[in-house]
Amino acid sequence: MKTLMAFVALCLAALPLRADEPERGVVDVVFCIDRSGSMSEVIQTAKEKVWAIVSDVAKAKPIPVLRIGLIGYGSADTEYRFFPLTDDLDAVYRDLMTFQTDMGGDEWVGAAVKKATVDMKWSADKNALRVIFMVGNETARQGEEELLYTRTVPEAIRRDIVVNAIYCGKPSQEEEMTWREVAKLADGAYTVIDLSGGAVTIATPMDDKLVELNKRLNATYIPFGKHGKEGAANQAEQDANSEANGGSSNMAQRAAAKSWDGYNCARWDLVDAAKEKDFKLEEVKDEDLPEDLRKLSLEDRKARIEKMRAEREAVQKDVVATNTEREAFIAAEMKKKNLTQDQAFDEAVRRAVREQAGRKGFAFEAK
Repeated sequence: MKTLMAFVALCLAALPLRADEPERGVVDVVFCIDRSGSMSEVIQTAKEKVWAIVSDVAKAKPIPVLRIGLIGYGSADTEYRFFPLTDDLDAVYRDLMTFQTDMGGDEWVGAAVKKATVDMKWSADKNALRVIFMVGNETARQGEEELLYTRTVPEAIRRDIVVNAIYCGKPSQEEEMTWREVAKLADGAYTVIDLSGGAVTIATPMDDKLVELNKRLNATYIPFGKHGKEGAANQAEQDANSEANGGSSNMAQRAAAKSWDGYNCARWDLVDAAKEKDFKLEEVKDEDLPEDLRKLSLEDRKARIEKMRAEREAVQKDVVATNTEREAFIAAEMKKKNLTQDQAFDEAVRRAVREQAGRKGFAFEAK
C-alpha cells in the first residue's frame, strides 16, 4: 500500500503546476497615435495611464496574454515610429517614452491602419482578440486613394482585426463623420475625447504604500542569462519613467500591473522562468547565474528561487488588496466631486477592450 501511495504521489507531483487553470487567451492591442503638433497632451496622458489600462485588462477571466504594439504616424506614409507587438510590458513603456509631437502633420489614418494590419505579427490563435486603436484628430480622410481608410479598414476586419477610433478634440460634423466611419467599417467603437487627454488623476492615501510595495516586488527578481542585466535595468528605468510621468499615482498603477500574471519576465528572471513548462534549472550554465547562486547546489538553487516566488506572491497579494482599496477611494471621490472620465483616453480604451474581449469569451466583473 505504501508503495502504491508513493507512486500516486510521484505521478501527481509530475503534473504541470497550472494544469487546472483554463487555457489563457491572447489580447493583441496596437495603438496608432498621431504624433503631429496638437497631440502632445494626449500622448502625455497615454504615458500616465497605460498602466491603468494594463491593470484593467488583468481583470479578465481567463487571465489573458496581453501583447501591445505601437505605431506613431503623422508624416503621410513616409515615416512611422514602429514597435512590434510584445508581451514585454517594460519594453512597451520604454518605447512609449520615445513618443513626441515630431511629425509633419499629414495624418494618413488609412495608411496607418494598413501599416498595423500588414506589418504587425498578430496572434494566429483564432480566438485571440486583435484590436487597433486609431488615435488622432482632423479628418481621417487623408492620403492617396489606395491608402484611404475606406480601403484599408475593411481589410483589417477581414483579418479579424477590430479598428477603434478615438478622436481627440472637438470635431466638425465632416471630421466626425470620417472617424465614425473608420470604427463602423471594422466593428469598432468610436469615442471623442478631450484634446487634453481627459486624464482624471486622484491622489489616494494608498499610493505611497503601493510605491513601497513595488520596491519589495523588485527585490524578488533574480536576473540571469544574457538578458538578465538588461531586463533588471529596464524594469528600474520604467519605474523611474512611471514616476516621472504621473508621480505616485502612476507608480501605484504600475505596481498593480506588476502584480498580475501577465507581467511576465521569464526572459530574464529566474522566478518567472521557473514557472515555464519547459524550463530546467539544471540546464542553465553557471556563468549565466548571478554570482551568489553559482556556489549553491542545484537543490539550494531551487530552494532560493522558491523562496523568492513565495515572497513575491505575498507582496503581490498585498498589492492587490491595497489597490482594491485605492480604486474604491477613487470611485468615492469621483462621485463626491461629480467627476467623469467620459472624455478620457484611458476610459475609452478600457471600455472598448472590455466590450470587444467579451465577444471572444473573456469575462469581466462589473465596474
